[in-house]
Amino acid sequence: MSDWKQNLQKTRYVMDTLLLISFMMVSAPQTTGVPLHEWLSLLFVVPFAIHLLLHWDWIKQSLRRFSAKISAKERFSLVWNYLLYVVMLLATVSGFLVSVALLPAMSISFEIQDFWSKIHHDSATLIMPMLGIHLALHWSWIVNLTKRMGKRAPAQ
Repeated sequence: MSDWKQNLQKTRYVMDTLLLISFMMVSAPQTTGVPLHEWLSLLFVVPFAIHLLLHWDWIKQSLRRFSAKISAKERFSLVWNYLLYVVMLLATVSGFLVSVALLPAMSISFEIQDFWSKIHHDSATLIMPMLGIHLALHWSWIVNLTKRMGKRAPAQ
């Protein structure tokens, strides 16, 4: 594998690990408290966007491959990844719309609507098992890259 591709894989690996850690921090508002949960959620948008950008080539290929003849597992994985994205987007947007700390601190006021509170609660509840399945679908990539990163480069 060429150096730039290997570096891209390592960058993806590190950023995906940071994304997972930041997601776990954001997913526990009862632990952090709502104000910190909201501020961490705002920061979470950054590694999430980086994740999408680093995997942009996969996203483009997956759209083309969806109409091609692929295995049921691969088709399921494609659909699952896009569903996870939609649910993550719903949780994020609805979370900002029900903000009680972040937006008021920025002098932005919304009347919190029960509809958005329910969307936020339901989508946030769905994300954890969906993320588990997402990780399981990509487990071989995770394991293989972990093994490769664990190997030392030969001494020169």
